[in-house]
Amino acid sequence: MRFRLIPLIAFAALLCASSSAEARAQGHSIRGKVRNAAGSNVSRAIITLEKNGAPVDQTVANNEGDFSFTGLTETSYTVVVSAPDYNPASESVDFVRPTNADSAGETRTVEITLLAKGGVRPPRAGLNFAQNVPRTARDAFESGVRLARENKPAEAVAAYEGAIKIFPDYFDAHFVLASEFARQGKFDDATKHLQEARRVNERDDRVWELFARILMRQRKFAVAARVFGEASRLNPTDAQYLVSQASAFIEQASATDASKSKAAADEREFAFAEAEKSLARAEQLDRKLAEVNLQRARLYEKRGDRARAASELEQYLRKAPNAKNAEGVRQAIKTLRSQAAAPKTP
Repeated sequence: MRFRLIPLIAFAALLCASSSAEARAQGHSIRGKVRNAAGSNVSRAIITLEKNGAPVDQTVANNEGDFSFTGLTETSYTVVVSAPDYNPASESVDFVRPTNADSAGETRTVEITLLAKGGVRPPRAGLNFAQNVPRTARDAFESGVRLARENKPAEAVAAYEGAIKIFPDYFDAHFVLASEFARQGKFDDATKHLQEARRVNERDDRVWELFARILMRQRKFAVAARVFGEASRLNPTDAQYLVSQASAFIEQASATDASKSKAAADEREFAFAEAEKSLARAEQLDRKLAEVNLQRARLYEKRGDRARAASELEQYLRKAPNAKNAEGVRQAIKTLRSQAAAPKTP
């Protein structure tokens, strides 16, 4: 967990500043909420406000996961959130202009999602998009989240749509709606809301990832591979995007009938080669990521190199000995070793 104590000098300065809270009542404000991936509020999280990498203020989220900073005079800050059992997360917050104690300033609202430690992706910079959302729209959105948790998808969709009707540029509502429609197989509706989400915030890699997964379900593998690549470009530290891109390339190669023409054979070989490149890059980012070996095994098996496929599966089990599919993988290794050792038919 990332938890940096404010130095004593800075802490003393904060105490002095608190004695003049009334003088600081004006200026910019940041209000936020901390949730986990399931949508539940995270209480007592440590919220640190940073400027140019240095802590300038600190607070603790209340029992509802809410926090705030007021009396801010600069135009750019970073909110850093830490909580036990969660990966840390951070979010940049920008204001249009500097202000002072005599100015009413601006208000920015952020929602930060913490991901539980253990087998989850690391937090992504810029994951959450700061918007000044009207309260009525936020209430409708939060109602949708609650209804979704209660397994009432139709009511949740109506609530999200209500939030968008109030605030058409509501990024989170568009993105969550796209996720729900994708889950239901309503790909046109999902894509429409993804386009709206991208219009509002084109830097969020999750938009591209979800679009790529929709394309995969539509068997548009070549396009999906490129879209996963865009997600990776936006967030180059996430190895999983590269693994997903490799999987798309492998599916593209598998769906290509190399016997039809030389062009088809070249396309198949190109897709396999690109998959290998993506997996190599993913491995450089995270050498412990077992799925790299799983996808390599798929690639080598489809190429007919069963011995190398078995070796990759063995490496997979060394990295993930308690994987749910471990028994199936062991059986696959035996089969691949047997096939590799069998005499080839002339």
